[in-house]
Amino acid sequence: MASFAVILRKNTRPLSSNLQEQMRSVLTAFGPDKNSVSSHGRFDMVWTQDTGYTPQDRFEQQPVMSHDRWCLLFVGFLMHREELANKIGLQRSELTRMPDSELVMIAWEKWGDACHLHLYGSYSFAVCDLANHQLVAMRSTEIGASLYYHEDDDRLILATSTKAIFCDETVSKKVDERRIADALVLNYENRSQSYFSGISVLPTGHAMQANPDGVKISRHSYLEQTPDIRFAKDDDYVEAARELLNRAVASSMRSIKCPAVMLSSGLDSPTIAAVMLEQMAHDDRGNKGPLKAYTHVPAEFWDGRVRNGWAGDESGPVRAMAARYPDLDVEFVASEDLSFDHGLDLIQSYADMPIRGVNNLHWGIDMAHKCRQSGRQVIMSGSSGNATFSFAMKGIILGKLFRTGHWVQLLKEHHKSYRGAFPGSASYLKSMVSRAILPNLPDPLFDLYAHYITPEAGRGFEAFSAIDADYAEDMGVRDRLEEFGWDDRYRKPPDRREMMRIMAERGGREEASAQIEPYKAATGVATRDPMGDRKIIEFCYAIPDDQFCKDGVDRRLIKRMMADKLPKEVINAPRGEQSADWHGRMRRDIERIDAELDRLSDDPMMAKRLDLKRLRKLTRDWPEKTSVSGSDFSEHAIARYAIGRAISVARFINQVEGKN
Repeated sequence: MASFAVILRKNTRPLSSNLQEQMRSVLTAFGPDKNSVSSHGRFDMVWTQDTGYTPQDRFEQQPVMSHDRWCLLFVGFLMHREELANKIGLQRSELTRMPDSELVMIAWEKWGDACHLHLYGSYSFAVCDLANHQLVAMRSTEIGASLYYHEDDDRLILATSTKAIFCDETVSKKVDERRIADALVLNYENRSQSYFSGISVLPTGHAMQANPDGVKISRHSYLEQTPDIRFAKDDDYVEAARELLNRAVASSMRSIKCPAVMLSSGLDSPTIAAVMLEQMAHDDRGNKGPLKAYTHVPAEFWDGRVRNGWAGDESGPVRAMAARYPDLDVEFVASEDLSFDHGLDLIQSYADMPIRGVNNLHWGIDMAHKCRQSGRQVIMSGSSGNATFSFAMKGIILGKLFRTGHWVQLLKEHHKSYRGAFPGSASYLKSMVSRAILPNLPDPLFDLYAHYITPEAGRGFEAFSAIDADYAEDMGVRDRLEEFGWDDRYRKPPDRREMMRIMAERGGREEASAQIEPYKAATGVATRDPMGDRKIIEFCYAIPDDQFCKDGVDRRLIKRMMADKLPKEVINAPRGEQSADWHGRMRRDIERIDAELDRLSDDPMMAKRLDLKRLRKLTRDWPEKTSVSGSDFSEHAIARYAIGRAISVARFINQVEGKN
């Protein structure tokens, strides 16, 4: 965990005497163990760090200087360090004491602003070129620390937290209303705008070049340049995928104490756990068992209701996993006594932004707390698996076969896939229509059919957002949905690669990135996701469609990769429903929620932004049982998602305006 701020002065006028000290003070929350303040020419730099995550943290000291010309500041975690060391001519023994920042500086010396081609992991860094008065900043394509910046006539301020920027008294702290409106309808695609007016974001996978004359932003995306991968044998894809996974997990496990793992009944996190256990058995770095795992389960007050074909309690397959691997120590986390909004104010106080995943926040923080109590400060997840190894493309491949006129193959694929459907799945004909025909309909016909099947489906964001209709119109919400290419009906693109690109680059990942360092600061635990490794993303993008779906088997690649490593209960498990107990958890707090909405109604601006009448009607007529769909309860999405998001946004705004 670390943070930094860089000021590029456009003129020789000195800073106010205490600006750097103020920045150091606020950034200490993100790095209490080490810090530095320095000035070189037109540049002023602040850096802080927490040393508890990797063995190399204690050797970290920034800014890293080179040739009396370059100063580098770095936040993040490098993957595949040994590979990078080979490229730049370092011995493996030298890596033991070399922090990530020094590796990046050597890469910069060798390749300059093309060094991102050789760097893997979640990172953000800035290089100050003292000779040319130029600042270069880069962010990886993986989820990593955000970089915010503010520019005026006198200076450019770049920082990993907006808190540092607001230390400059000339920068006003005011929410950006359009960004708030977009967040309420889940449009996060304006990736270059923060939640504050006058403060921009350098998006993931982008670089900045700045000098006293201005700022230039460029994008370094890799997927479009990724060549096709074609092997002679089908099994070669599996072997290549296993090799990439093993390397990614091994690289992600670099920590002071063996990481824990978030474990569900899905395919991704059990895959991570199985590979970790295999590597721990032959590890020479002290990563010995048992492997600590945490599994979210619903609280006792859950009424057992869940969507057809889904599992609200994932403990069964996880227990089968634990039975297969004796060194897997699973702790089931029900977070029984925690409120629905547990941890929300804490995380938002560090992040300076509204948090969208309110329903899952309580158990995520609970797991982090238990992880820290066990003496661990790193926890692994498989959250990017759905976009890589376990990509589900049955609907895409059936739609493609229909569109290209391969009728016989379409019938064969659908028949084989339907045979393996879960009880409660759609009828044979309805399944065929929804997976093969519906994706190819033009928008008007799609909306008509979707509304006929599920009444709220054709309403777009109105079905799941608490935004006031007049406010949405005043803010031009629908225009920006079109401008940024965000479909609030969540239609999948017809092409598998396009879907993967969207999943790898969508604005929701920007939101997740902005919470990385705040989450670590609040909990003391870092989350790592080996399946989000750029090498894995590029591989999965480049291989043929049939590696993901063939002969009726969806998510085919990961199932073949792990056929001999995961129990059948995991391989065949239905999809898991996170926070299945949401209804009961909110019901316990419903009077408090209603009172908060009541207070918001007294604020004219909040009443303008949010449809508080709709929300308060719902809280006062709270359903007796857990709703599972819009057909089950017309306000299902509002109850499950919109209330929490509205409260999150309102508390953020009140925090900014000093009203909390």
